[in-house]
Amino acid sequence: MNNEYTDIQQINNTEEIIEKPDLSQLTAYQKVKVACEYILNINKKLDSTNTLPSNDLFNKAKEEFPEQFQTFAKNTFLQYLSNTVKDTESLINCLGKKKGYYLSSTAKTVEELAEFSPDTSTNSEETRAIRRQKESLLYSVLESWLIAQGYQSSDVSSSRALGKWGNPDLAGINAMDNFNGLSLEIVTIEAKTSLENWEQWIFEAVSHRRFANRSYFAFAHPEEAISKIPQDIRYYAELYNIGVLVLSLDNGIFQKLIEGNLQNPLDSEDVEIVEIYSAPYNFVQPKYQIKFCNALRITSIKELYQWGKLPLEG
Repeated sequence: MNNEYTDIQQINNTEEIIEKPDLSQLTAYQKVKVACEYILNINKKLDSTNTLPSNDLFNKAKEEFPEQFQTFAKNTFLQYLSNTVKDTESLINCLGKKKGYYLSSTAKTVEELAEFSPDTSTNSEETRAIRRQKESLLYSVLESWLIAQGYQSSDVSSSRALGKWGNPDLAGINAMDNFNGLSLEIVTIEAKTSLENWEQWIFEAVSHRRFANRSYFAFAHPEEAISKIPQDIRYYAELYNIGVLVLSLDNGIFQKLIEGNLQNPLDSEDVEIVEIYSAPYNFVQPKYQIKFCNALRITSIKELYQWGKLPLEG
């Protein structure tokens, strides 16, 4: 029998028999995780409207698995339980303090997307076109976010002047006059519709650092499962000096987005943009900034100030 209970549990409302897991060979954290998944499943706590408080989970764990939990420290149990909410391999979720725990089908969707790593060498042009079309639905709100940060901003996804992985989806420019002349701060965003294959796509954002002072990797994510975002993303961001933006969406809108059923671009009422890691400022040699501006068809001071949408325009 596989001791990882997530492999055998079924998130549904059927009356099938649920096998009781063996906890004897698991670590302390795994015991809490697997036991609580089992308890939530047999009690049909399968969505955010039907939850089980942490104290009840602790008491039920002692009843169901007395050999493992009768002498288990309550505070330790509750801390491990809290950690399961951030565990991308656990379906346990909680929407806030004292709101109770449940098994999230949304977390299952996120887990499957994070684990899926397609062979990009076999992607057809049609597949890439579909992906780009979905990603384009994110651009409007990200453009507005850049404008709100004080940048002139534009969708530059159609540009191919800088070669493979050299063309961000959105760009922002802040032109500053000072005593030494004109200086530029360039920020870029690479946008994806989900966490699918993020360990590859994040390097598109990294590649933009050669001409961008700040570079962001952005992705859409269901609001319910924000806590399930892999901690490794923060590690990558810190290691490669990029920022991370999450477009937090209602579960239904997110599902439509990844399935290709969303007809209109997202607007500010659909999404909350969460900056989970701020992009640090990186010095860029002016010649690379000029090359990037030329790729955007900015060749003069006048064209620079007329480029994109201005902050005052909203």
